[in-house]
Amino acid sequence: MAKRDYYEVLGVSKGASADEIKKAHRKLVRQYHPDVNKNNKQAEEKFKEVQEAYDVLSDEHKRKAYDQFGHAGVGGAGGPAGGVDPAMYEAYRRAQQGRGGGQRWRGGGVTVEDFDPADFGGGGGDFGDIFEQLFGGARGGGRGRAGRSAAAQPQPTRGSDIEYPITLSFEDAARGTTLPLQIRRGGNMESIEVKIPPGVKDASRIRIKGKGDQGAGGENGDLYIITKVAPHPYYRRDGLDVLVDVPISMYEALLGAKVEVPTLDGPITVTIPPGTSSGAKLRIKERGIHRGTEKGDEYVVVKVTVPKGLDAEDKELVAKLQEKHPVNARAELRW
Repeated sequence: MAKRDYYEVLGVSKGASADEIKKAHRKLVRQYHPDVNKNNKQAEEKFKEVQEAYDVLSDEHKRKAYDQFGHAGVGGAGGPAGGVDPAMYEAYRRAQQGRGGGQRWRGGGVTVEDFDPADFGGGGGDFGDIFEQLFGGARGGGRGRAGRSAAAQPQPTRGSDIEYPITLSFEDAARGTTLPLQIRRGGNMESIEVKIPPGVKDASRIRIKGKGDQGAGGENGDLYIITKVAPHPYYRRDGLDVLVDVPISMYEALLGAKVEVPTLDGPITVTIPPGTSSGAKLRIKERGIHRGTEKGDEYVVVKVTVPKGLDAEDKELVAKLQEKHPVNARAELRW
């Protein structure tokens, strides 16, 4: 089956900027990533196709070769450009030596037959210019064949960066964790363990140096872990602090009580002072988010619940209590 156009795969135009290509890649990776498409072969193939397209279009030299010659221009790992089809390069070399006609070379999924430099740009000079731009060579100037050979050596290129989205639980984001991941590098799946530091939040970017795509003679790219923190059923975050609503009865609020509440490090008993109002915050020191040497606190937010279905006798008792202990709840408001 013929390969789709790489620009079409990423959904961008041929004039797309590097940032547009990166944004399109990030969106598609999140859509087709194996972590969110369990046992989905179609999504897995889409993911591979997106990665292959990004590997080429995110690299300046590979993209130039692809724009000139399509898939044939990036079909092989050999050749001076590190991504130019070896058959094309061999054809160029032979043409430069005057032996280009009547030959046949096969490589990179294409066959080159009866090669004539005039077929690429209308003349041998134009064709040579195109290849020398890709291969880094120079024409004329008295350098000769030896000069072209030296200039045609592969130039080291840095590998592309990889972005890998993950979803963390609230607890793992707060306290940190170590995750086993499957990363595609150099066309192969690689198992690595990634340490997630405590205190990360939504859209944090964690850089793992040298774990991106492998470079062609140069340094490897980096791996960027993009975090998404799942919502928690009762915790919520405020900076480094954690808040949790704790319901108490009217009687516990009036008389005081000891109540067990959850924390990220296990349950703890807190004292509710007598006369505690709804909305009051009780601090539990250093039980919030940890980040480096910083430790946030946990705040218990009191929610007072009152009894329902009072009969006449109950209401009379409450009225007597109100008369004895009047409370002007809105005295400090300036409405």
